[in-house]
Amino acid sequence: MKTAVIFSGQGAQFVGMGLDFIENIPQLKIRIEAMSEQLNIDIIEALNDKEKVNDTRYTQPLMVVVEMIIHDYLVEQGLKIDGYTGFSLGEYTALYAAGYFNETATLKIIDMRAKLMQEASLNNPGAMAAILSLTDDVVEAICKNASDNDHIVVPANYNSDGQLVISGAVSAVDKAIELAKEQGARRAMKLNVSGAFHSPYMKQAGHSLKLYVEDFTIEKPTKVVYANTTAKPLEYHDVLNEIYEQISSPVYFKQTIQQMVEDGFERFIEVGPGQVLTGLVRKISPNSQIYNVSKFIDIKNIEEILK
Repeated sequence: MKTAVIFSGQGAQFVGMGLDFIENIPQLKIRIEAMSEQLNIDIIEALNDKEKVNDTRYTQPLMVVVEMIIHDYLVEQGLKIDGYTGFSLGEYTALYAAGYFNETATLKIIDMRAKLMQEASLNNPGAMAAILSLTDDVVEAICKNASDNDHIVVPANYNSDGQLVISGAVSAVDKAIELAKEQGARRAMKLNVSGAFHSPYMKQAGHSLKLYVEDFTIEKPTKVVYANTTAKPLEYHDVLNEIYEQISSPVYFKQTIQQMVEDGFERFIEVGPGQVLTGLVRKISPNSQIYNVSKFIDIKNIEEILK
């Protein structure tokens, strides 16, 4: 049975995430101290700080740290993995897990990504909203109708059938919410985020991040990663372009899971805070085996797989 690990994205974070792993696995304390030095963040303290956990500048590196340590522990326990994907931020953990970047490079890259996205949010204030129960083509048309030359809104996250997140200028997002309600959306609501992520307003951040990553060694991967921007296996020569495009392009999560199922993946294990992706995969592919490892106790749910 082909097994995929999928990594959570920003929005799934919670105060204290990952601390139970650090408490239960003694050798992790040394690793976390080293990571803290590299990031210039006291990771343990930050994971206990509600403001930092929910501040993009800290959320991104903290989530990737938690996902890395959980993934690596599961591999040490014998988990056999055939491929990876991640939701937005989670794609960077996938790149690490598949072998494209080592730990140090991954931490530096995600730290820079967080800084650049925070800057972009301040320079181009925006908003995001979730639209429920409308088809993708209807929401795409709504985005076009709500946009003008100066203020645009675009599809940002294709989560599952009937669940699409939009992103853009505040006024355009507000207009799109009104249009969605007129079209019969069950819910159309703004999300508690600090910017217009996965929209053209993040383009400069993507450009700057690509330039930054050019200085790092990109290793040959040991496993396949399915890319957010294409829903297809990532080609080695496209890694830099994926990093550039992903920050301002839609996340095709629904299409990614559909493609992975078509390619023979039957088991999906969400690794990282929360259970958002677990719920989405259940909607996208009800016949797949789906597990979640967010807390240390969750390892009991996959003990049979580890044998």
